[in-house]
Amino acid sequence: MGFPAVLGTGQGGIREAAPQRDLSIDYLRTTLTLMVLAHHSCLAYTSWAHFDPQQAFWASTAPVVDVTRWAFFDYAENFNDVFFMSLMFFVSGLFVYPALRRHGTVGFIRDRLRRLGLPFLFALVVLMPIACYASWQLSANNHGFLDFYRMLAKRGFYAGPPWFIWVLLWFDVVAALAVIPLQRWMPRAERFVLRLKGKPYASFVGCFFLSAIVFLPLLARFGPSAWWGFPLEVQLSRVGLYALWFGLGFLIGAPGFSEGLLARDGGLARSWPLWIARCALAYNALVLVPQLTVVHRLSALGQGGVWALLWVLSCVASCFGFLALFRGVEMKPRWWMNSMSRCAYGMYLVHYVFVLWLQRLVLNRPVAAGFKFLFVFLGTVLLSWVTVQAALRMPKVNTIL
Repeated sequence: MGFPAVLGTGQGGIREAAPQRDLSIDYLRTTLTLMVLAHHSCLAYTSWAHFDPQQAFWASTAPVVDVTRWAFFDYAENFNDVFFMSLMFFVSGLFVYPALRRHGTVGFIRDRLRRLGLPFLFALVVLMPIACYASWQLSANNHGFLDFYRMLAKRGFYAGPPWFIWVLLWFDVVAALAVIPLQRWMPRAERFVLRLKGKPYASFVGCFFLSAIVFLPLLARFGPSAWWGFPLEVQLSRVGLYALWFGLGFLIGAPGFSEGLLARDGGLARSWPLWIARCALAYNALVLVPQLTVVHRLSALGQGGVWALLWVLSCVASCFGFLALFRGVEMKPRWWMNSMSRCAYGMYLVHYVFVLWLQRLVLNRPVAAGFKFLFVFLGTVLLSWVTVQAALRMPKVNTIL
């Protein structure tokens, strides 16, 4: 059962073995990774950040919370939070079908278990305890690292940012198994996808309605902040949204992403400035419209509905805006960006260790929040980059990352 091995591999944590790389997708994936690092670097300095001295990272808005705050980080952090993980799943899904056709179902799943499963386990039992001890040191229950590690082993390890890796592995395996009985319909799906080349607006509307359909019921059921338990963590209201965008990436990538919606000469790429403007407009509508008097006159349910629809609109608009930008602008090779692209998966894997300990280093010092963020972010980028570069010199690690 499954596919014959005939075509290329994937990205989103998986290296592609094609003879030529597409810089637009590589650089988009790297930019999203840097946005993740920036996102976690500023969480200690948002105005709403709260630290629980009894439970530390288990019950706090961020593992390390500083007394120095900057309201701008509320705005910037929320912009990332609305869309960037959905787009990460979309980019990851682009290369799944070609990888399935190359490796076959069993080979594909074996490859994903090695390249996603093993790093996730390493992060879970090694990297996250080291990272989160920076938070536990600040709690009232700190009795040393060994006691902390034993507590984790008993209570359950904390996944942290690597939650994305296990969810991606889950989606990869489900897609590999689900596509077997649907294989005869794939040519028809590919033909449909190719017709989207000149239909960016219809594609946008379709993505908006599909995103609303999968997101709103889960949001109403679980609320915006509930997470499924550790160690296999995922935000419950968004798991359907992530699955949808992974599936969209799977379909767009099936015939090759250089055609169809993401074609460089397609409607989306050609009008990238307009899509970036729509991205900014949609997000600012999400920020400002719920504060209007006319919205406050609505019932609590009505206010929540307005916010939720604007949230979905901003998510889809930002995804389309970034895709349009990176497909529409000609990317020139840069050695540092190429190097960082090669290291992006590893940087995502290890960055939380550096984020939390650098935040811990400058905790509560009389320095402006903006400068602390720059110190943490730039230090995290540099240390993560150097660490992964060193790790890639090890043959076994190089084949995984």
